[in-house]
This record gives sequence, C-alpha cells and structure tokens, in this order.
Amino acid sequence: MRFLLAAVIKDLHRLRRDPLSLATALGIPLVLVTLITLVFSGGQANPRGRLLVADEDKTFLSQALIGAFGREPLSKMLVTEAIGREEGRRRMDRGDASALLVIPAGFQTAFIRNQPFQLRLVTNPAQEILPRIVEETLSVVVEGSFYLQKLAGVPLRTLSTGPAPDDATIARASVAFTQLGRSLANYLDPPLIGLDLHVAAAPRQNQNVAALFLPAMIFMALLFIGNSYSLDIWREHSWGTLRRLAATPAPLGAFLGARVISLAFVLAFVALAGVAGMRWVNQVPVASVPLAIVWLVLSGADFYLLLVAVAVLASNQRAASVVGNLIVFPLSLLGGSFFPFEMMPDWMASIGRFTPNGWAITRFKALVAGTAHMRDFAVGAACMIAVGSLLFLLTVRRLRRLT
Repeated sequence: MRFLLAAVIKDLHRLRRDPLSLATALGIPLVLVTLITLVFSGGQANPRGRLLVADEDKTFLSQALIGAFGREPLSKMLVTEAIGREEGRRRMDRGDASALLVIPAGFQTAFIRNQPFQLRLVTNPAQEILPRIVEETLSVVVEGSFYLQKLAGVPLRTLSTGPAPDDATIARASVAFTQLGRSLANYLDPPLIGLDLHVAAAPRQNQNVAALFLPAMIFMALLFIGNSYSLDIWREHSWGTLRRLAATPAPLGAFLGARVISLAFVLAFVALAGVAGMRWVNQVPVASVPLAIVWLVLSGADFYLLLVAVAVLASNQRAASVVGNLIVFPLSLLGGSFFPFEMMPDWMASIGRFTPNGWAITRFKALVAGTAHMRDFAVGAACMIAVGSLLFLLTVRRLRRLT
C-alpha cells in the first residue's frame, strides 16, 4: 500500500512538472468546442441584403409600395435605401446591393386611371435568395394591385378627376366604396373557406447544438488523454524504471494501478469541467452530475487501459505512437467523438455505436438526458470494470516481458 501511494504521488508530480503534455491532449477538443460555441451562439442566422429604391414618382402609392418591404419578416432580411437611378445602377454594377427598384414618375396616375405602366427591377446575379425574395414580393404586390383596380377602380378614377373633387363626387365615391364593402362582406364574413387543422405529429424541435457536440468533444479529450498517457510507459522503460522495479518486491500490478489512479484524478478534473460547461455555461440539462462524472472517469480509464495494452505490444516507442494514433483517430471519427451520431449517415452511425467510445457516448447521453436508470448505469459500469480488469491483467503480463 505504501508503494502504491508513493507511485501515485510520483505520477502526479510528473504531471505537475509537465503540464504541456496534458494541455496538448486537451488542445484540439478545446479549440473545436470553442469554435462551435462561437459559431452557434448567435442564434438563428437570416440572410441580409440591401434593396436600393429610386422613387421618381414620390406619391402616396409609391411610398406604400416601398413600405411593403419594410414589414417583417422582410425588414429583417432587407435594408431599404433611397437612391437616385444613375447612382443605383453604378452600385449594382459594383455588386453593392441585392436589387434596384426604379419607380418612374406617373406611377400613381397610371394606377388610378388603369393605364399600362412598368416598374423596373434590376437584380444582382451574384446572389440567389434575396433577389428572388424581392422579385416574388413585388409580384405579389402587383397582383394585389390588379385585383384592387378591378374592384375599386371606378371610385378611384372618380376621385382623381380634376384638381379637387366636389361634394357630390365624394358622396358618389363613398356610396360606391360602401357597396363594395358590403359585397365583399358576403365572402369574408363569415369566410366561405374553412380550415380544419389536424396535427398528425408534434413538430420536431431544433436540437441544442451544445447537447450534440459537447459530449463528442469530451470523449475526444478522453481518448487523446488516454493515448498521451499510454505512451508514457515507454518513457519509464527507456529510463530503466521497469528494470529497477523488477528487482524490488513491489509488484508490477501496483505500478500500473498507481498510473490508473493518478490518471483518474486528471479524468475527474476533465469530467467535472466538461459537465459543468454543459450544464452551467451552455445550458444543457444534466439529469445527474455525479453519475455523468463517474461514467466519464470509467470511460477514460478504460480507454487508457486499451491504449496502454496496445502500446506495450509495440516494439518501441515510435511504433507505439503510430499504432496509438491509428486507433484513436478512426475511433474519434467513427465513434461519434468528432461528429455526433445525429449528423452521420444512418449506416455509419449504426456501426459507430458499436465502437468503445460510441457505446460509451450513447449511454452517457442517456445519463445526461435522464432516460437511463440507475440499473442501466450499474450494468454499464460493471461491463467497463470487467473489460478494464481484463486489459489491466494483459498489460501487467506484457510489462513483465519488457523488464
């Protein structure tokens, strides 16, 4: 027991003196999760463009037409800017706007008198979505104006005759508008077309991006830490530590057990930071923080025992590093530690869930969501302890040969 405690303290002192190795293992996951958080923390992105308007008519109807682009949701996607025709064409040639709308003089007069008239719309060919939105909006307004002209054209033309209509003209126009309102009321109140809405299924809510990516990044960090820590066994071998240890009564199992215990302290710190970041920074609900941390520590310890068992089978430290990377990176990509399973093709995700880290991530997400019960946690933890014990015995047996 004294040897075990001394070996644990020795490993922790080595980690304290060489923090760069741990920082290197955590660097890639930390950078990735920071970038993902920055990208997705701004909320839902909307296209944003600029509509140039050359209003040469400057009448009530021309302003009403421009006002159609100032209402939501168009106002969130388009900034309307008044400009002259020539300057607008120069800006469009430079690609400074999504579209240019020219309203020539005589627009209101032509509309009231039901005369042919043309609006000019110039779109930016380098853009696709926003110019199309402007074109469709303008088409809807023009079509609505056509039906308004058909229904209320006569009263409008009556009011537009002469500089100022007399009382009799205003009275006739008022009667005409009243009759028009009564005729439309037969269609609008009550509506002739009713809508019977049946919800077949609840709409799918958008998945929290942090809930997707953070578990993957945490398990990537566990894999990288396990790989980095497993290669340290070859440093001990090159320094003669294993040969001197073989000449003492201390068992090799205690030496390896001390490394697992010292690594567990590091894993507990990483797990606490990761779960705390999920729950209190990214607002991801965590059903049980203690169970999530214990699961991460057990997972990281098993990853280490798997990688150290592979490392001691190599012929030298360089070969162990190459083989370890050949295992860690494919496991990260396929096992949901780089891209979440929800973003993978179904066939790839079904394979990835059978990898060691894929299995651990799937059950970790169930613990976080609260869909896994205590019995599920106990069975999973027992499986990891059993597999870890087997890997522990295999590694100790191989260490005896290295001494």
